Amino acid sequence: MRHRYRAWTIVAAGAIFCTDPAAAQGQAQAQGQDVWQYEVSPYLWAAGVDGTTRVGTLSVNSSQSFSDLLSEIDIGLMGAFEARKGRWGIVFDSIYLKLSSDAKTANGTVNVKLVQQLYALGAAWRMVEGEAPIDLIAGMRYNYLKPRLELGGASVEQRKDALDPYIGVRGSYPLDARWSLIGYLDVGTYSGSDYAWQMLAGASYAWQQDRSIKFGYRRFQTKYSNNALEVDTTMQGLYFGAGFRF
Repeated sequence: MRHRYRAWTIVAAGAIFCTDPAAAQGQAQAQGQDVWQYEVSPYLWAAGVDGTTRVGTLSVNSSQSFSDLLSEIDIGLMGAFEARKGRWGIVFDSIYLKLSSDAKTANGTVNVKLVQQLYALGAAWRMVEGEAPIDLIAGMRYNYLKPRLELGGASVEQRKDALDPYIGVRGSYPLDARWSLIGYLDVGTYSGSDYAWQMLAGASYAWQQDRSIKFGYRRFQTKYSNNALEVDTTMQGLYFGAGFRF
């Protein structure tokens, strides 16, 4: 069975996607390369979701608006953290999302419930220093999915765990003393997922020495499948957030 319904989501993630490398580097130079620097960067991501969720023989195609999904989010907990000393850094971010929605079909209304947990831990190495630094990032990403589809009193549910290495690159280009452009791209796959990749393009405005405002566009595409489950989704949209360094 296939049905097309509308879905958007808000999630918040962390510094691995939107840390301002140029500002962090300037602070490190001012205070010494041997001093640890930290940044927390919460933000909101208004992302559209397009794709397919199949559990057993029951399948639902998705594509929905941001305002529609606001009422369908049950829980959304997110956050991230980055630490840096000299040319090396550690990045971590986490997402917990639980949502539910109804899709009307010719055979009845399908209730869709989804729990997703996404955690990424990586090491960053500054391979290009200067005013426009570039970081190489490598680590592990864990994705947990539990979709549940209900129709006419019957339900099907599956769980999928995927632990994959990933590698990415992140850069910043200063426009002036306060404004800078930010870019990020990573790819990752091994035995857990068919593929997973994401990109970000945005800008950062340092309104104080240790605080900044960040905004831009982010796209995250993943596919996980086996005989009983297939989740093939693309999440993309604008993000707005802030960075706090200490």
